Order: sequence, then C-alpha cells, then structure tokens
Amino acid sequence: MEIVKYLFGRELALPALALSSFLLAAGPSEAGLVTFSFNGSIGEVGGVLFPTVGSGPMSGDITFDTATTPTVPNTGIYLNSVSGLNLNINGRMFTYATGANGIFVLNSPPLGGTDSVTAFSTVTGGAINGVLPVSFQLSLSDPSGNVFGDAHLLTAPPSLSSFARNQWRLDFGGTGNYVIGSLAQLTAVPLPAAVLLFGAGLISLVGLGAGGLRNLRTSKV
Repeated sequence: MEIVKYLFGRELALPALALSSFLLAAGPSEAGLVTFSFNGSIGEVGGVLFPTVGSGPMSGDITFDTATTPTVPNTGIYLNSVSGLNLNINGRMFTYATGANGIFVLNSPPLGGTDSVTAFSTVTGGAINGVLPVSFQLSLSDPSGNVFGDAHLLTAPPSLSSFARNQWRLDFGGTGNYVIGSLAQLTAVPLPAAVLLFGAGLISLVGLGAGGLRNLRTSKV
C-alpha cells in the first residue's frame, strides 16, 4: 500500500498541483489578449500612392491587451496596449511594428458629448512609389454619446451600426501620402480550438490527480 500511495499520491498529486498553479498564473494574462478582425474598402488615396493603390478591398486584425491599465488614471487613454496588427490593403501586406501604439476610449466628454474609440499602431511593410508605411489608425465615433457606458477597453467588438462614422487610415512617409477607407464588418477572433482542447485536457488531468488521491486516502481509512 505504501508503494501505491507513493506512485499515485505523490507522483500524480504533485504534477496536478503544479498544473493548477500554471493555469491560475497563465489564465488572466492570456485572457487579457483580444483580437478583432475587420474588413472594408478603400475610399481615398493621396499623394504618390495614387493611382498605384487605387480602389479595392481591405481586411486585417488587431490584437490588444484588455488588462492594460489607463496611462492616465481615470481616463480612457491606454498607451502600449496594442501587440499585433495585420493588414491587407488591396493585396498589399502591412504588419505591426515596435513603436507608438495605443487605444483611446472617450465616453461622452463634457465638451463634445461624443463616444469614440481610436486604435493606432506603428506599421511596417513594402514601399510604394518610394514611400514606406508609417502608421495605421482605426476610429469609430458616435456624436449622440450613447454607445459607451464607461471608458474601459473593449472586450467584445461593438456593432458598427451603433456609430455614425467609422474610418481607417494608413499613413506613409512624406507629405499627403495616405490611404483612407471605411469598415463593413468588425468581429472577434476566437481562440484556436487546439488551445481550448489543451486547456480542457490540463484541467481534466488536474481533476484526475486530485480524485485519485482522495480515493487512495479513503481506501486507507
């Protein structure tokens, strides 16, 4: 019995406790990351980018950490909250780059009464007609001020129909080099199935280890 207790009590219970600790430690951090995907179209092209870019579709996704605390307490200013960005502008690819980024959430400010959310990030990608991409910005605004109840970071994508205006903008180096457009869809990207199954498997293993230990103790009594 002592050998059985050692094998199943100690060898299984200890890994179970370790896995429990891992899940508790990793859970909140991973849960803070949210990815929104979007698609839309090009509406205006400026500077040397025209007519090379032209009209056409756009799509992409942006990842940010909802656990980010306000840069200025009691405001909706969340600098350095964006950690990922992928853009496809009419077949041309652009991605997140280290640099200035963040999200601003305005909940009916006193002077304007407008609810709005703006996400921005430094980007990288290939040059077009000699100019390189610099930054991307995505903005949603509602002059009625009825969309947000607070200035917290969004954990789920809002309905685009709730906003009177939505716009995305990709700026390039130089003066007046930009691509502007609007969104047609904004959705949440779920966690990959493999990640969910892996987490479920770990939880099941923890439960098995704890249950086996209880049964052995009961048998001994």
